[in-house]
Amino acid sequence: MKIVINTIAVIVLSVQFFSFVFNALNQKKPESTLDSLCNYFNVTALLCSLLSVVIFIALYNFNSKFLKKKLLNYIMLIIVLLGIYVHITQVFVLNDFVLTSCVLLLFDYYIMRNILKSFSIG
Repeated sequence: MKIVINTIAVIVLSVQFFSFVFNALNQKKPESTLDSLCNYFNVTALLCSLLSVVIFIALYNFNSKFLKKKLLNYIMLIIVLLGIYVHITQVFVLNDFVLTSCVLLLFDYYIMRNILKSFSIG
């Protein structure tokens, strides 16, 4: 079963990378500081979306080794929350990469569940 899920994760990672490149190159030229900050936020959130797949692969294959350090858990939590923002935006607002985003939301749920479980245990 791990082989199938890892294969799905790699396929989703490649599709999300395509989405990252497409959205990063398709941004409008900022006319103000607020537009520039919005562009930086979008690029950061898209990058966190890619990193959430990598975090999922690491947590799924090496389950409890990454959940020992609290600071790393907080960083992973922030990355996953920004990734969730991108995935929900892709599903409900942009209506593109819907299947990929739904799979990524399941991955995000798995990561959040493990992180929150590690907070309540230790």
